[in-house]
Amino acid sequence: MAISLNWFYFANSEASLTEIPAGAIPFQLNKQNSIELDSLEKRKHFTDEECIVYNSFDLDAAQEIIFGCGVDWFFEAYLNGERLYSTMTSGNGCGYFIPENHLFHGNCRKGKNLLAVRVRRGASSSAFAFAEIAPEVVTFTSAPLTVCADPENSLGKIKLMNAVNNGPVVARSDQSRGNLALWKAAKIPYARNHDAAFFAGYGGEHSVDIHAIFPDFSKDPYDAASYDFTLTDHFHQQIIDAGTKVFFRLGSKIEHNIKKYGTVVPPDFKKWAVICEHIIRHCNEGWADGHHMNIEYWEIWNEPDLSSGAEDKKTWQGTDEEFFELYRTAATHLKKCFPHLKIGGPALAHKISWMREFLTAMTAGERVPMDFFSWHIYTVNPPHLAWLAGEMRRILDEFGYCDTESILDEWNYVGDWGAGFTRSIETIISLKGAVFSVACMSAAQEAPVDMLMYYDARPCAFNGLFDFYTFRALKGYYSFVAWSKLVDLGTQINVDTGNRKGIYATGATDGKGKTGILISRYFENDELPETMPLTIKVNGVDLSDAKLFVVDEEHDFEEVSYQRNGDGTLSFNMEANTFIYLEA
Repeated sequence: MAISLNWFYFANSEASLTEIPAGAIPFQLNKQNSIELDSLEKRKHFTDEECIVYNSFDLDAAQEIIFGCGVDWFFEAYLNGERLYSTMTSGNGCGYFIPENHLFHGNCRKGKNLLAVRVRRGASSSAFAFAEIAPEVVTFTSAPLTVCADPENSLGKIKLMNAVNNGPVVARSDQSRGNLALWKAAKIPYARNHDAAFFAGYGGEHSVDIHAIFPDFSKDPYDAASYDFTLTDHFHQQIIDAGTKVFFRLGSKIEHNIKKYGTVVPPDFKKWAVICEHIIRHCNEGWADGHHMNIEYWEIWNEPDLSSGAEDKKTWQGTDEEFFELYRTAATHLKKCFPHLKIGGPALAHKISWMREFLTAMTAGERVPMDFFSWHIYTVNPPHLAWLAGEMRRILDEFGYCDTESILDEWNYVGDWGAGFTRSIETIISLKGAVFSVACMSAAQEAPVDMLMYYDARPCAFNGLFDFYTFRALKGYYSFVAWSKLVDLGTQINVDTGNRKGIYATGATDGKGKTGILISRYFENDELPETMPLTIKVNGVDLSDAKLFVVDEEHDFEEVSYQRNGDGTLSFNMEANTFIYLEA
């Protein structure tokens, strides 16, 4: 790498572009090559503030370097005083900030060089990302690629990237349709029960949501007769029978209709917390003719920020301050009752500024316990997901929630919530949607997020795993089958893809000689590159007897033939928007 690890920040945007001014603040970028520039000065920051960041580096010879930059929201890059690139009129162009947002070339001279980047702050943050970009990352290519895995270079556990929202469909006695056998085979680790009430097969309006379980808020929360657990219990038992653990969302499904029933502000926050307490006691401790389901995760509410400032409030009918107080009351009460369980929330929709207000309220006075923080993203770009995971972790750490798990418990392919939404739905159930899912899992494995929960395995437009009518497996089902194989192996190993654009790979070992490698080749653009000759090498392992499984238009995670090479590697021609799994 040519550029230095050491950067400098100066708040005056009129400063020199050819030398680092005295008093500039030194800093380094994080592992994602980014930083929140506001963190360098402990003061109030404002929209459209400007600063300059500098990087001084030396070269043994003149060379052309590709730079990448993304900021919230405008920047202008200079090399040795000459302007290279500017977004001062157009802005960043997308709502996540990674070096790959904007790529530009710089002709660097022999000896000392100085990068100076003028940054104009956005409304939400001062995110700054910058990196030197390898040529193979700049364009999609079909040139031959060798992927090399090293089973001796372990990187930690394979994370649970294959959890979902909602559970299996169990065939009734008068019908033969269902997906229970497929579900069991996929080894899905967790099922979040949010929005279960939309599907009659789970129990519909009489299941899961607090107002369905405790339909009359005037009743006594300590009296078992006040509760209706029947269909909720039945649904959860189906999940457990499928080998999956329940992740319980305390609150209500999203409400799109003109009248709201479950997202209203509870009249008494402490009573609402006591109701939640007794739901937990019923599920885990046998209270009210209950069960011992050992449900560990209990999430308070869903997407309250989606309603913040909205005219049509779909998730929370009150003010932000009212929600903060509800969360504080419920989380504090439930953690005191069940210190061994994981109590968290609030299933953030997308508003980072709201997240900051929420965490400010949670840390004002007595700190509210938070075992996990949950959040959502819908995107078409796996790097966007990974970037946001980094932002979530950074902000949680900033507020002192360093040990709080970060759980992405809604994600899927969505490019447009408006006129283009139909295309997104078509993609979700397609091969491309399946490859997108694998790419996101691999990207998240490398990012600071603890678990992913796909939205949605419920029969609906967002379900890329099972056909809406027949419940047969779609291409996306095999994304979760493949990841479960990595989870079974247990330990992540290093896989080198040469930073090839569009290639995502994750490898695992069981430490006893078994290795698995999952490789996806994902492209958002419909104009796909040509077939790519791929060679796979696993250090110390002869792949002559390896098995190669493919998901493409003709194969549903089926074993295929490949070329065995004399050096113990194998070769295979990989199409765009497909994925493969190597078992050795």
